[in-house]
Amino acid sequence: MFLPFRRNRKFRVISISLTNRKNNESRRSIEMTKTQVGFIGLGIMGRGMALNLLKAGFPLTIYARNPQKVQDIVAAGALLVNSSREVAEKSEITITIVPDSPEVLEVILGQNGALEGAQPGSIIIDMSTINPATSRNVAEHCNAKGVHFMDAPVSGGSIGAQTGTLAIMAGGDASVFQRALPIFQAMGRAEAIYHVGVVGSGEVVKIVNNVMGAIITAACGEALAMGVKAGVEVEKIAEIVTNSSGSNWQLANAFPRNVFSGAFKPGFFTELMYKDVGLALQLAEQVGTPATMAQLARGMFESAIAAGYGRDDYTSVVRPVEAAAGVELRAKS
Repeated sequence: MFLPFRRNRKFRVISISLTNRKNNESRRSIEMTKTQVGFIGLGIMGRGMALNLLKAGFPLTIYARNPQKVQDIVAAGALLVNSSREVAEKSEITITIVPDSPEVLEVILGQNGALEGAQPGSIIIDMSTINPATSRNVAEHCNAKGVHFMDAPVSGGSIGAQTGTLAIMAGGDASVFQRALPIFQAMGRAEAIYHVGVVGSGEVVKIVNNVMGAIITAACGEALAMGVKAGVEVEKIAEIVTNSSGSNWQLANAFPRNVFSGAFKPGFFTELMYKDVGLALQLAEQVGTPATMAQLARGMFESAIAAGYGRDDYTSVVRPVEAAAGVELRAKS
């Protein structure tokens, strides 16, 4: 009576074991087919983005001028190499995110740059915020070698980079965007990953976004300083305005985190916002549109840099305003 039951039990155990083995082999196969990714630019934004790629299971090759600063990324599983060229040699998709156009040209087109190592059919994605003309220039060089190029700047600051919730706006061929989409999904939130259009169009949208943010931040600082100087507590003003027609993302998010707390911990440097407003002024001149508010905002960010706040959060644009008004926009609780 019991022997058939025992044989069945053994059979079932063996079947489960074989099933588990097949599942493990399937998982290993999936891991082996993950796209080989390279990453160049491991600063305040790139560090979090690279770590999220590793968390998503992508094999990652990195390059850093100061290897000691990226040991945590190496410990998380990244392969550290000696040049941008080596990164691209080992990668199907190479990502760059550096401060400005000269650095993009250096790490992609320069000596030992990524393009020297990139294979035909591979993809280079620049996620920096730069002049769209630079993106188009880089794309031309890449295309001449049979390498695909996309511009894909991001929004969300260091917090978005760390949490994998960035907004990503990509310019380039639609088929290349689809190939890169799983990479983008590891770094950004699904509802905020956009294919904008041709190369350079991602940069256009990012510049529009940042100049809006800069103008609004500067305007909020001035208006709040006026209200506080007139005798109303800053928390009360912010609460009411946030529930009124003057509500905006900066007032609801950036100001409580940095201005009202007095922290000014950099999620995005003042000097980088100043640079991005400059990009907006260049773009406005190129296309022939007015930029009156951008000019004023850039002057205010320039004052903040002159006061020593260039490496603090961009919300530090309010600090010269505070000094001139003789008030501080700090919450009491």
